[in-house]
Amino acid sequence: MEYRTPRRLFFAGTDTEVGKTYVTSLVAKHLLSQGVRVGVYKPVASGCERVDNTLVAEDAVSLWQAAGKPLTLDQVCPQRFEKALAPPQAAEAEGRKVCIDQLTSGITPWQAASHVILIEGAGGLFSPIADGLLNLELAKQLQAEIILVAENRLGAIHQVIATCEAAKAHNCSPVGIFLSHPKNEFHEALRDNPSQMEKYGNVPILGTIPFAGGQQHVAAIDSILQ
Repeated sequence: MEYRTPRRLFFAGTDTEVGKTYVTSLVAKHLLSQGVRVGVYKPVASGCERVDNTLVAEDAVSLWQAAGKPLTLDQVCPQRFEKALAPPQAAEAEGRKVCIDQLTSGITPWQAASHVILIEGAGGLFSPIADGLLNLELAKQLQAEIILVAENRLGAIHQVIATCEAAKAHNCSPVGIFLSHPKNEFHEALRDNPSQMEKYGNVPILGTIPFAGGQQHVAAIDSILQ
């Protein structure tokens, strides 16, 4: 692969707790193993743990380690809040606001350090990431391509298609979808989910990642970056 300016991929979920960090980390590991300089950016995180009077975002640590620990954890996730609420509400609980300017400017250090920048949103694609700003809108401001992550479960076909159609209405169609299995269970009814999603959502399924799956399950990300 040849890189002139860093490609930006924004990983967003169809919901919370769908395995977004796990999938993004696997993609980071896969690209790193190919000699790609991977930047990882989590613009804001809530539900952070206080360690030695410093707020630590577990998701940011996972991304940073998967990418080979580039730059610093503060640059991976510049805005961190303690309450396990959506970022705007978590910030409000501390008498603060998520800084929208910093959400966009925080990616700057990664420009010169990366071939590809993986950006992880907060919650679903249409969830607020700051007061008055949705994840989708931030992805557009960052000029990033959207990778959708969904849990492969009953009801996922509707969630995926509805999210893709809503994104298209905002002129920001996802370029690919990963289906994940964050729980160690599988139902026969799920087997046709990928083909049905592609048929009606018209967005390629890049992979289905089993519970505790490895980086080989995300190798199709290469087709996006070629």
